[in-house]
Amino acid sequence: MLSKLVQNTVLVTTLAFPIVPLAIQNALANDLRDFLIYNNNELEITALYVSSAKSRYWNDNILNSDIVNGSFDMITFSNSSNQCKYDVKAIYSDGTYDLMYEANLCSTYGITFYGHGGEYR
Repeated sequence: MLSKLVQNTVLVTTLAFPIVPLAIQNALANDLRDFLIYNNNELEITALYVSSAKSRYWNDNILNSDIVNGSFDMITFSNSSNQCKYDVKAIYSDGTYDLMYEANLCSTYGITFYGHGGEYR
């Protein structure tokens, strides 16, 4: 009876160990500021800039490819900053752009651009 209990305990422990590193890895990979950018404009978003709301300068374009009408892209952070407020600038295929000032990315899961400004949820 005792050996059966020990066998079951060892089996459950052995099966559970591979799950723990995956859960930790997923938790570390997701930054609270990560968000989806939605394009609800007839023009493609060809560039996206995200910069600290305190900065006077834009960082580099962070898009790997254009975002066409009706689609989205995931924006992820990899720095160790604990800042939440950012300005976001979307540039369209015709050269026009929309700005969103002081978006709180710590409480936002998505930003939608319509071609006349942005809204976030």
